[in-house]
Amino acid sequence: MTRPIRIEYPDAWYHVTSRGNERQNIFRDDRDRRKFLVILADNLDRFQVELHGYALMSNHFHLLLKTPDANLKRFMQRFNTTYTVYFNRRHNRNGHLYQGRYKAILVQADTYLLELSRYLHLNPIRIHKIANLPAKEQLAELQQYVWSSFPGYVSQKKQQDFVTYSQVLGMIGGKDSRDCRRRYRIFVEDPIRKKEEVAVWDDLQGQTVLGDDGFMKWLYERFVEKQGLDEKEQPGVKDFRRGPEEISEIASAVAAEYEVAETALYKSRAACREARGVFLELCCRNLTRKMGLAELGKELGGISSAALCLNRKRLTARMEEDALLKKRYERIMARWLS
Repeated sequence: MTRPIRIEYPDAWYHVTSRGNERQNIFRDDRDRRKFLVILADNLDRFQVELHGYALMSNHFHLLLKTPDANLKRFMQRFNTTYTVYFNRRHNRNGHLYQGRYKAILVQADTYLLELSRYLHLNPIRIHKIANLPAKEQLAELQQYVWSSFPGYVSQKKQQDFVTYSQVLGMIGGKDSRDCRRRYRIFVEDPIRKKEEVAVWDDLQGQTVLGDDGFMKWLYERFVEKQGLDEKEQPGVKDFRRGPEEISEIASAVAAEYEVAETALYKSRAACREARGVFLELCCRNLTRKMGLAELGKELGGISSAALCLNRKRLTARMEEDALLKKRYERIMARWLS
């Protein structure tokens, strides 16, 4: 079996998980959980890795990490080994504790960090016996769960020295204040009240990157291409898309597919509404690494950031129901995947 591509660079963000071998428990009691956090804190300090969230489940864990020194591999090797040695000694066992290597998903933080933190903190209520409870009881279970970073996000008194809270809370609005923590709690709990799924993995690409096509292209040019990775040896290379670089390039491709004038795509009240919607979506997916949504909106006929986001949601929903629209969209995308 080929190993997934591991990309490391300064200030990279990752969602990291490890599962127990054959799905066996990696924590047998709270003593194990406390020791796990002690070992985690020690290695965070040793390797200068930032922890922005965690959740400990019975047979696996979730970590939301940032690596200023581009050293995820060394950090995880020592951390997992140290805990395995402790666990085996304490419980008089031998062999692997974890099921294969840890799984690390590289994250486009400016777009997905906030939603990913919500997904991570909701993990304790996803287990079967809790997932089927009424919303009120699920909320109570979540608020009582102490083996995650969520308590520290909603109460300053429960914050832990080895967890960094400010960056995620800053994305909910403002500094680490009582009002900010209250809004974050509402943000995390909202899907429970509304009985909605947190669809954070919709843009997961190749099982290795949570990011849009522009981010994938940036990773390809900056790391994959320079390393000269062979697609035969590393099949995951093909997942790093080399998308368009300019608005005009996207306009040309969309205009050719829909047989409309390129100039029409830039008009906010264009008659070719579907083509314009596809045009806006492709620009957002591929060019936001180069410019912000506000700047991009000005180039696309004076459309607001909110309107660009709304267009994306509407187009995604339509493609689920309209096979022809989805086919046309994929046909345009295929121009940059060959």
